[in-house]
Amino acid sequence: MDVKNLIPYPESLPAPAQIFIFLEQLFFLIHIVLVNSILGLSLITIYKAFKSSESMERDKSIAKQIPILFAFAINMAIPALLFIQVVFGHLFYTSSVIIGTFWIMIIPLLVIAYYSSYFHYKKFKNSGLAKSSLLIVIFIMFYIAFILVNNLSLMEEPEQWKKYFENRTGTILMWNTLSIYPRYLHFIIGSIAIGGLFYSLYYKFRKDMEQKLQNLKIKEGLKIFSYATMFQIFAGILFLLSLPERVLLNFIGGDFLATIVFVSGIIFAIIALFSGLKEKLSATAFFLFLTLIAMIINRYHLRIFQLGENFRIAEFKVMPQWDVFVIFLLILVAGIAVILYMLRVAFFREGKV
Repeated sequence: MDVKNLIPYPESLPAPAQIFIFLEQLFFLIHIVLVNSILGLSLITIYKAFKSSESMERDKSIAKQIPILFAFAINMAIPALLFIQVVFGHLFYTSSVIIGTFWIMIIPLLVIAYYSSYFHYKKFKNSGLAKSSLLIVIFIMFYIAFILVNNLSLMEEPEQWKKYFENRTGTILMWNTLSIYPRYLHFIIGSIAIGGLFYSLYYKFRKDMEQKLQNLKIKEGLKIFSYATMFQIFAGILFLLSLPERVLLNFIGGDFLATIVFVSGIIFAIIALFSGLKEKLSATAFFLFLTLIAMIINRYHLRIFQLGENFRIAEFKVMPQWDVFVIFLLILVAGIAVILYMLRVAFFREGKV
């Protein structure tokens, strides 16, 4: 069966596709940074908890931030999912159906993880319950990340959709696709790196700590970031080499823009790494931010290269509805403003952070 016959016809758009693609990339960037921070902080916290109870107690304030970040991450996932469905919906819906059983399980598991993050903080003095709750958060996030990687990869490879005719139970995962594993590993290690940097930034802005202890915490976070970034670069290389040759070549000279962005991302990552090793927090955060922007653009290029002839922006029919679109954007901005205000109250309450 011709792959093109498997792909549903895309709906018309209320505005040019590039606008929605930009918004999807923007909100996914915010969402993934928050998710990486949650998982990274959770992994750092659980490691320190099993290492020493005293170390765990010193980081109690970090535990309080995890459920706050969780709420924000969930809110930022909504616009990211909304915008991917506008342009790539005919692909994303199909892949979601094919792995539907695993995909729908994310909702109840996410609720459990969210409340477990609160339970971890509330039961902090009972180290056993606190550790168990945090382990639940970590394992559920591992599961969600793996399913999301499968869904996004399956969306980009419609030739894999033929498997649905042999198995319609919604339990198809891409176990035989090599790139799935380094892509997943890239997310896990990246979470540790970003979690480490968040750790440093959090203590940098704490106002109720002794200077010596504050500096020690900042250095600790930067050390975690730096070593994780070393492994992250290795995981990124594995992911690149696991891609089909036609896709790989686009990133190493085949496509000029993709190559420039890809090389820039590597350079920014190396500068961030050395800045972290030299304990320069501001420079590390700045170059990591540039790295993340490059990685998000790389992610979009990867999607386009993977889809190849199966996706053409020029094929979308645009039926402008600017009045509705502007109203939507105003509501979106107002909603984000409210969330930012709540975060400001939550993080800077009592002048401690």
